[in-house]
Amino acid sequence: MTDQYGLLGYPARHSKSPAMQNAAFQAANIDANYQAFEVAPMALAATFKSLVASGVKGFNVTMPFKQQIMMYLDEVTPLATRLESVNTITVKDGRTIGDSTDGMGFWRTLRNPVDSAILIGTGGAARAIMATAPKSVTLHVFNRMGEHFAEKAAKVQDLAQVELHDLDEIDVYLPYADLIVNATNVGMRDNRSVLSTEQFYDTQPDVQVVDIIYKPEPTPFVAAARAANRQADDGLAMLVGQGALSFEQWRDELPNVQVMKRAINKED
Repeated sequence: MTDQYGLLGYPARHSKSPAMQNAAFQAANIDANYQAFEVAPMALAATFKSLVASGVKGFNVTMPFKQQIMMYLDEVTPLATRLESVNTITVKDGRTIGDSTDGMGFWRTLRNPVDSAILIGTGGAARAIMATAPKSVTLHVFNRMGEHFAEKAAKVQDLAQVELHDLDEIDVYLPYADLIVNATNVGMRDNRSVLSTEQFYDTQPDVQVVDIIYKPEPTPFVAAARAANRQADDGLAMLVGQGALSFEQWRDELPNVQVMKRAINKED
């Protein structure tokens, strides 16, 4: 019988995860199928319970359910508990176990070792990245000053033991970073970039630039970096990284990451 896996989200049909995971199953000669389950927010509890009862062996979870899903799970890992976010669920012996592979998936996909990193944003993806940063990395986290800044600063301190900086102070730190990450949603639906091309000119020539957003065309953040001749990538690498770790949890074996990358690129 074919093992079933899937993505819980709303919307979910646009996701590249089915192509990526099905390619990985095929490459590993595993009789399994992965599909997108687009679930109306009010129907999450009933739909999730029904899918588990039907024999689905594992899930990925995307917006807007990464926090909400936690109340319906039998067990949540310490990391996911700290992050208040689950993106991977494994069903074992009828028990549902939630974990977060977003952060580790990000750090595994970087091209070069990192000593000093700038992380812009304090949302779910940013928290996953900061909480799993290697101890050897000097991390500087930035966010726009606003009414909830103190609350966000406390969360950053708890997860990463570092201070939260006002984004207006970032220019002082740009020349020293070998990794700059946009983990905000700025540029997802408009042409704004958190950093300008002029600011990227102040960075090291070989700096790694990553925007966790992925779109068919370069995001404004990626475009601004490339205009300054900096190497910049979107969030597809992170998608592959977290998906590979999910696969590993479900099947207790490593997937072929190159096959997963090729499957995603074919989708574009």
